[in-house]
Amino acid sequence: MKLQKGFTLIELMIVIAIIGILASVAIPQYQVYTTRAATTPELVGAVRPLQLALSEYAAIEQALPATLAELVQWQTGEASNCLGIVQDVVYTPTDATTGELSVTTYSAASAVQSCIDAGAGVADEATLSGVTMYITATSNGNGAVRYDLNSTKSTGTGNFPAKFLPKIGG
Repeated sequence: MKLQKGFTLIELMIVIAIIGILASVAIPQYQVYTTRAATTPELVGAVRPLQLALSEYAAIEQALPATLAELVQWQTGEASNCLGIVQDVVYTPTDATTGELSVTTYSAASAVQSCIDAGAGVADEATLSGVTMYITATSNGNGAVRYDLNSTKSTGTGNFPAKFLPKIGG
C-alpha cells in the first residue's frame, strides 16, 4: 500500500470552488456593512436632537405637539448645520399621539458649498443620494414616545434603501 503525500488535484479544485462561493457571498455583504457603518452615525446623529425634543415635549405634555409652533425645542431647516450626508430633518405632526420625522440626504444638486467645505455632502454610496428616510413617532399618552423606522412613508412612498436603514426605534 502506498502512502499518499499531499492533496490530489480534484481536492484542491473543490477547496478553491468553496472559497470562491464564500467570497461571492461575503464581499457584497461586507460592502453593505461598511456603508451602513459609515452612514449610521451621521443619520442617527442628525435625528437624535429631534427625538430628544419630542420626548421632552411628550414627557411634559403627555402628548406629541399638534403643530410645529408648539415644539419650541426644535426648529427645522438643518441644512445650514452640515449634518454629514443629511440635508434636512423635518417633523410633521399628525395628531396628539403620532407624528412623522423625515430625514433627507444630500443629492448632487442640493449640496450646499459651505457644507461641502466643512466635510458634509453627498454620500459615497450612490443609492443614498437624495433619498428620504421616515420615522414614525407614537406617544402612549403617558409621556413615552416610540420611534419606528420605515423605508416608506405612511402617506406615500419613501426611497431610502432598506438595507442601509440604521437601527433607530424603541
